[in-house]
Amino acid sequence: MRNSFPKAESSPRGGDSPIEDTRRQEVELDHSQSTQRYDRLISTIPCAVYDYVLCPDGGSRFCYISPQCEDIFELTATQIMADAKTLWGLVHPADATRLSTEDAKAMQTHQSFQSEVRINLPSGPTKWIQLTSRPGPHQIGNQQVWSGVILDITARKQVEAERNRLVRELQSALAEVKTLSGFLPICSGGKKIRDNTGYWNQIEASISDHSDAEFSHGICPDCAENYYEELRRMEAATNRPSLTAQPAGPHEAHVGSEVGVSTI
Repeated sequence: MRNSFPKAESSPRGGDSPIEDTRRQEVELDHSQSTQRYDRLISTIPCAVYDYVLCPDGGSRFCYISPQCEDIFELTATQIMADAKTLWGLVHPADATRLSTEDAKAMQTHQSFQSEVRINLPSGPTKWIQLTSRPGPHQIGNQQVWSGVILDITARKQVEAERNRLVRELQSALAEVKTLSGFLPICSGGKKIRDNTGYWNQIEASISDHSDAEFSHGICPDCAENYYEELRRMEAATNRPSLTAQPAGPHEAHVGSEVGVSTI
């Protein structure tokens, strides 16, 4: 007699139930989307990301470095991961010792690392880069993995250099500007000014020595009136005919002008 038990349906994947298979497909889809998102971010961010370890013998190696390294260093990721010296060999000699010291200090203290150095590209130009990394929880061969980013900061350094140049020029210009300040001992009669050595100098000379002022000489209306009044008295005393006409008034005398000063 034939068996009358119902035949069991075959599962889609080695015994998985339909519900388990659906969950597996969802996990695989989520993982695929996460991988695509990661790849998209890595390929578009304007920096190179890396994993780096310091070997017991004092050497180092890059476990990973993103493709942007080629835009920065003119070296492929394969070249850098095969031999870290291809990258470190580009560092400017004047910055190499400082970079090595900062790197060793960060490794010893397990604190975040950051350094700005120049690199000489294989094609000739010089760039500025900034390296920033911190230790993570992962290890490779009992060595802690440091994860970080490398930025091309050449444009920023050029702006800083131009700003510093302008600051130096401004400071130099300010140092050349003469100033006149403090108390000035001035004679109440002859209007001379006493200098630091005790000599009395004409007011024009004293001001010119301590500023960039220039003087033009003339006669103000008040002085002109006093001058002509004195001249008339001298003429009257000697019974001479008047040599000059009397000015119309203190504000209408045109025989002089006020002191003209030009400054910076």
